[in-house]
Amino acid sequence: IDRQLKSNVDALVFLGTTGESPTVTREERTGIIKYAVSRLKGKIPIIVGTGSNCTKTACLLTNEAKNLGADGALIVTPYYNKCEQDGLFYHYEEISKECNFPFICYNVPSRTGVNIEPKTAKALASLKGMSGIKEATLDKNHIKNLFDTVGDNTPIYCGSDELINLFLSLNSKGIISVSSNVIPLKIKEYIYDFKNNYEKAKNFYDLKLKDFLKALSTKINPIPIKVAAEILYGEKCKFRLPLSYPDSEYVDCLKTVLKTFESNQ
Repeated sequence: IDRQLKSNVDALVFLGTTGESPTVTREERTGIIKYAVSRLKGKIPIIVGTGSNCTKTACLLTNEAKNLGADGALIVTPYYNKCEQDGLFYHYEEISKECNFPFICYNVPSRTGVNIEPKTAKALASLKGMSGIKEATLDKNHIKNLFDTVGDNTPIYCGSDELINLFLSLNSKGIISVSSNVIPLKIKEYIYDFKNNYEKAKNFYDLKLKDFLKALSTKINPIPIKVAAEILYGEKCKFRLPLSYPDSEYVDCLKTVLKTFESNQ
């Protein structure tokens, strides 16, 4: 939290997938949210992952985050049991009605098997509290269609770090970033430079960022970013099964990539 604040990030997300939220207990969830609220003391917004494939559970988790003092929720689409597009709309509509709380829809079809189609995204914009979409598909045509369909009415946030350039070129409102967990200041500066000093941004991307983002995408998230934190900050990482520590060859590759970044990032 201290490192993120020093880097002037705009908000912090707790209990997202990168935080291994599927294996966090209800008691742990409560403790994490309480700690975040107490530690940040309103300095920047706190967004809490509250999604579930059960609409009733998503409502319960969202109301819990609201009552504990969070500022908004990040709500992933229903997974495994999935749903049609109308069911997807009704899922978020129910959360909107039951919780009366700002939320960002999270679209990550590679994880959930459900895709928020652009026309559905446009309909979701009408819901009270709907504050944007975190888009984590790798389908570039879908991304472009999404921006064309919702226009400026709905904030769209990059949810796939490796496509940050595409999102920024389409005037994305920002990024809910995995890589920013360990290099927050570099990501913040990169976004600024992309808009204001493109040559500087391009040079940084080509020489450093591109290889790091590629390394992060070769293993299942959050394995790479937790190992990266261990390498940069000396904080031994642990994984909850079924996630596991990667082989030494991958760790050595990550170490090589990370040598280009300063240790205080």
